[in-house]
Amino acid sequence: MQRSGEALVLGVRAFGERDAMVELYCREHGRLRGLVKGGRSQRGGMQAALQPFNSVTYEHFRRLDAQLGTVSLELARSRAHVWLGAAAAGGFIVPYASEVLMALLPEEHPYAGLYERAVSLLEQPCGWQEVVAFELWVLEAVGYGLRLRPEEAVVCGEGSALAYVSPASGRAVPRNVARGYETRLLPLPHSLGGPACAEAEDFALAWQLTGHFIEKALHGRVLAARGRLGAWLAAGLRPMQEAA
Repeated sequence: MQRSGEALVLGVRAFGERDAMVELYCREHGRLRGLVKGGRSQRGGMQAALQPFNSVTYEHFRRLDAQLGTVSLELARSRAHVWLGAAAAGGFIVPYASEVLMALLPEEHPYAGLYERAVSLLEQPCGWQEVVAFELWVLEAVGYGLRLRPEEAVVCGEGSALAYVSPASGRAVPRNVARGYETRLLPLPHSLGGPACAEAEDFALAWQLTGHFIEKALHGRVLAARGRLGAWLAAGLRPMQEAA
């Protein structure tokens, strides 16, 4: 079986002395893994091509579905400017996006629009709201979508304002319905329809909310690169909070 097309490099690790194991997100085929022969060689610029989130053209070949297969690829677009550029965020965003997508995406299952969303996250000006929006989109795509709009929330005859989220169902919960159960629920961030609060608190609540459902999807596994990005984003909000 042979496949080809355009892909993003998600991650790479050594395999033996000269070869490399690469994970790709392919527009047409979703997440694919394969062995790049001579992938650790300095010749031909292969190591540069295998940097995370470079765009590559690839050919993936295997004889049987159960086999890993081999990959040959060529660099189509370098994104070294993202992780080596002046923006300090690059050193956090690239490993974060790589970690989240490799952890959450099933193999060989494409998602319409994911390729473009990942590229936009890396190449456009990126604040915490864009990262949270990306996580919400990915969670929706893999079956852990949150239901935060008023028409999707837990029904409340009194029309109480939304203030919490069910950690089990992901549905928003009105304040009156949550009364007495607040400690069992997740606070709904202001940016997602909850009560007003300072931006630093809004970020912390949003990061906690999406993090809960990411860990749920991963059966409790904690993502280290996501933790580092969260700490960096929070540190950037701290001076604003103190000045206020």
